[in-house]
Amino acid sequence: MNDLSDLAAQLCPLLQSQGGDAACGAVDRGALRCTLDDGRWIGLHFQARLQRWLPGVGCATDPLGDGVRACLEEALLRVGHESRWGLQQAGLGDGQDVQLVDCDFPPQPVQLTVAAVESRLQALLAQFDALAEGRNSCPGGPVVQGAARTRACACAQAFSVRMQSLDASRPAGSIAAQDLLFDDRLPVRISLHPRSHHWVFEAFVGHAVAPAGPLRRSLVATLLLINGAVLTGRSLVCSLDSGDRVVLISRWHLDWAAREPVLEWLDYSLRQARRIRMVVAAIALQGTPGGGDEA
Repeated sequence: MNDLSDLAAQLCPLLQSQGGDAACGAVDRGALRCTLDDGRWIGLHFQARLQRWLPGVGCATDPLGDGVRACLEEALLRVGHESRWGLQQAGLGDGQDVQLVDCDFPPQPVQLTVAAVESRLQALLAQFDALAEGRNSCPGGPVVQGAARTRACACAQAFSVRMQSLDASRPAGSIAAQDLLFDDRLPVRISLHPRSHHWVFEAFVGHAVAPAGPLRRSLVATLLLINGAVLTGRSLVCSLDSGDRVVLISRWHLDWAAREPVLEWLDYSLRQARRIRMVVAAIALQGTPGGGDEA
């Protein structure tokens, strides 16, 4: 098998670079993915919005049987919800490759070491293998230290003030999650991340209980394709929770306030949630008598 330490040494400078010329050069050279001997791959995804690299692992779906592929894709879709505190995103990329991406590594790129990159790649590969084998695997989120802890405290204060403006009955200083129900009956929950300096938006946009067989696989694949498409942009994740509800997750960091005020983020997240709800409803409609008939 390929030597992970060698790969880590090659990828570490890119993860440290935070975009800029190094990012453009890597894209020009196409040095974003390395296929391992067993067909899996390790790669970096450049998130232009945040000007940073994200490590990921994955594999092509062509060699997989339909049953294995369906199970793996659904397991990856559930990772999005289970890791909402751990910042992972699973999607379908170019060529229908399934991918699992760590959206919170490295927390401090300048201080990154080759050993840390190798350790993270090993952990991602182990998690991916567990999911492929039908075993649930979801790591915890990062531990906040130093300056990040200070930002987390500021984020909590901002969260409590903003949530009280949405619900005057909330106790002052409360950091409990805030549940909202909009006029179009869209349920939303806004939470403070317990270990970092960002907020988590969850919109419950539909159910995946009724769709079965090819229809369910179509729903799962569609949501993963959306995840793959938005990976380079904003922090949006389509996911399945333990109750088979389709949940759209969005994240907002206090550090983003200057370029994206929180109300703009909320408005954007709500608009995307409504679009995803329409997609889920349209797919579910295909499973009803006459649902696929043209008018």
